[in-house]
Amino acid sequence: MGFSSGAVTLKRFFVEGSLLDRVDESLLEKLAGHAMGQSDETATDKTHCGWVTGEHILDTHFEWSKNVVGDGLHFALRIDTNKPPADLVRSYQRMNEQAMLEASGRPFLSKVERREARDQATARADAEAESGTFRRMKQVPVYWDFNRNEVYLGTAAASAVDRFLLLFRHTFDRGAVPASAGELASRWATKAGEGSALDNARPACLVKPPEGAAEQDDAIIPGEPRSRDFLGTEWLTWLWYTSHVESADVAASQGHPVTVLFERCLQMECAFKISGTTTINADGPTRLPESSVALASGKRPVRAGLHVAVHGDVYALTVRGDAMNFSGIRLPDPEDGADRRTAFESRVEHLRNLIQGIDALYHAFLKRRLSTKWPQTLGILRNWVAGGAAPSKRAAELAVS
Repeated sequence: MGFSSGAVTLKRFFVEGSLLDRVDESLLEKLAGHAMGQSDETATDKTHCGWVTGEHILDTHFEWSKNVVGDGLHFALRIDTNKPPADLVRSYQRMNEQAMLEASGRPFLSKVERREARDQATARADAEAESGTFRRMKQVPVYWDFNRNEVYLGTAAASAVDRFLLLFRHTFDRGAVPASAGELASRWATKAGEGSALDNARPACLVKPPEGAAEQDDAIIPGEPRSRDFLGTEWLTWLWYTSHVESADVAASQGHPVTVLFERCLQMECAFKISGTTTINADGPTRLPESSVALASGKRPVRAGLHVAVHGDVYALTVRGDAMNFSGIRLPDPEDGADRRTAFESRVEHLRNLIQGIDALYHAFLKRRLSTKWPQTLGILRNWVAGGAAPSKRAAELAVS
């Protein structure tokens, strides 16, 4: 599904360059200039990319009524692949080899003959691909939010992300930076004057490392920026503790508390790369004993299902902490009787509010994580983990209700 209906999946990017005030015709013209079939955006793996309107996969007629939604631009990335299946190429090769054996009368082929059979098979498959026999098409929704100077891509798949970033730059002459946990932390720390604290941050260890454990702190390569994406995983752990022990209503920098409950799913990975991954699918997964045992054994939450209440609206989503990718976002229903465009604009506004709420939760964590009080908080977290990660009575009652 796209951004206009159903559950939403998105990867978020910060757009480089100055903030645009509004959509104008020049942006629509740039999209049309790089529409599917208008430009030669072809990758080495015979993948073709271009923009479509988002109405349907063949529509490349960009116009105001279709593509301007709220204070942003809505369109889609179309990706066509035309690669012959590997099994088919191997079958053609075996057929060629069998024909060569029968023609020669010999029990085996030379190395040169086997190479010739493979080349003929590849040429045959490529010829069939040129006719479109293996063509597969898909579109990925895109929304460029001018208010926040951010763009949302409706997938987190690495191959689609790479193609999107390249085509976006070619089209608009602007780069886009993935809004990972490290990137978000860097931007917040710069504004808050905590750049030095962020530079000195190292992954926190909540349990005693087992003997022979891998080093958590990655080596810093001279001249290269060090990733701070581990802060997103620590944020999920802190959010788990805070919502269970302190309060499900987390005080946010914007002055309005954001209510958080863990629901549906929890994926945990060993921080020391020894005991693998644990996935729990259940209502209230963080309240189950197996999640507490996993936490005490050195596993950390990397992906979690959340219910988040922001400004009175409740959202359901799943978040990957380090990459800050969101999937399965359930937005509040539009008002009864709203037309299609009004409903779409309402969904965009709710999406903005949700992202703002998630940012507020993350900023609340960073404020504590980069402060001089972090060693004290870390000690509390370690005691909580060692004690079985038990929720408070109030948090347990709230979760049941």
